[in-house]
This record gives sequence, C-alpha cells and structure tokens, in this order.
Amino acid sequence: MTAQEPDEVLFEGKGFVVTAVDGTGLFDPAAHGLEPRSISTSCYHGHIGHYAVLAQRLTLRDLQLGSAAEPPPLGAVRPRLTEDESWHYRGLALPIAFTGRLLIGRGDIPDRPYLNMGFRPAWMFLDVRELTFQAGALLSATDCSAALAQARPDIAATATRPAPGQEMRDWIDRTFSLSYDYSWPGRPG
Repeated sequence: MTAQEPDEVLFEGKGFVVTAVDGTGLFDPAAHGLEPRSISTSCYHGHIGHYAVLAQRLTLRDLQLGSAAEPPPLGAVRPRLTEDESWHYRGLALPIAFTGRLLIGRGDIPDRPYLNMGFRPAWMFLDVRELTFQAGALLSATDCSAALAQARPDIAATATRPAPGQEMRDWIDRTFSLSYDYSWPGRPG
C-alpha cells in the first residue's frame, strides 16, 4: 500500500491538501464522460483535482487524469499527455457546486509519524482549515489549527496503527478514506 496523492485547494493564496470531505458535489469524472484509471500506486482512484476558492466560489482549475486513451475535452480545454503518462487539463475554470465541509491542511508537524499508506489525515498538518460550502459558495472558513494541535498528542498515540482488536484490513481501508473520523479522530462538535 502506498501514500495517496490528495486533491489540492488554493485558499487565501496558499496551497492546501484535502484531508476530509463531508458533503456532495466535488468533481465527478463520470459526470463529464471521463473514465479514470489508476495513474500509479499513489493514485488508485485515477484523478487528482486542483481546486481554488476564488471570489468566495469553489472552482476546479486543473485536473490530472489516468486514462488508457486520450479523454475528451473538459469545457474548452483539451488534455495534454505528460511524462508520467497521465492526462492534464490545465487552465480550467469549472464551477464546482459542492455542498458540505472540506478539511484542508498544509505544513508538516515536527516529528511527523510515519504513515506511508492512504491519505494523510488533518492531524499531521500544522495549518488546518475547515471550509463550508453551499452549492459552491463559501459560507465559512474556520482555522482549526490550535484545536487540532491540542488534540494531536492523544491522536498520534493511537492513530498510526490498528486499535486493539481491529482487523488490519479495516484499518488500511480507513487510511484510504477521506472521512472526518479518520482525519480528526474524536473531533469535537
């Protein structure tokens, strides 16, 4: 199992990675006639979205897609084949009608524990924000960094291995999820 490449979000001029999703309406390749395949062992689901919050709206700016053949244009943008044999759509401006919450993070914590599978959870980042959207419009942005820093020692003590009695396969599946429960175990509220 390998660490996975996360979707990214440009927010307040800074690059963050998506650590948890609670909602619906993020970019869905199938809804656009795209059939992704694994890009590599670090991208089993076959696509990586590069989003941005611009003028309080969520947009898809770039997309990396695994595909056996050249995929169709997305909007007016034709994909280009890259060295890693994936297809890149650059310069998109697709509005994304996401409704729900995104937990995003950036900056490694000191002495970050080793977890080389699945997606990196929020507790492994210094700067963590929760963005709440309604039909793609940003409703709120909350800095969760201090609250997560306070909870981190308790989380780190148990989150990098299966809990006693937990099946290894269940724990591995959990690391490949983008659930809030995995990304910030025991989150208040």
